Amino acid sequence: MSAENIEEAIHEILVADATVQDLTTRCYPATLPQDPTYPIILYMRVYGAGENALEGPVGMANPHFQIEAWAKTYAAAKALAKAVRNALNGYRGTSGSVRIGSFLIQSERDVYEPAVACHRIIMDFSTWHDE
Repeated sequence: MSAENIEEAIHEILVADATVQDLTTRCYPATLPQDPTYPIILYMRVYGAGENALEGPVGMANPHFQIEAWAKTYAAAKALAKAVRNALNGYRGTSGSVRIGSFLIQSERDVYEPAVACHRIIMDFSTWHDE
């Protein structure tokens, strides 16, 4: 698969990273699958669009993404979050046809989900990429 949009690029970068692969290859957009096997990475765009100048679009976008590391234990969730953070934070490069100028972490928080007895680490990232 060759990334054609920023969401596919995020997926490709994460599943190609050796440290992430050692922990999981399960990486999903927006929603968890039915009866998932943990650990899991979940990613979604939370806001952002293409940038504009007075003359119109400039060809760059600055979306913000929430990327979550889910696991049954706190230690496993923290380890997966660290691997995700190391794979993405500071990333610059090309994935498929998507050129990424920067990918930077903005915040991180820990949550426990009692309904599924899982820990999740929620990371917020800002990215700049070509449209």
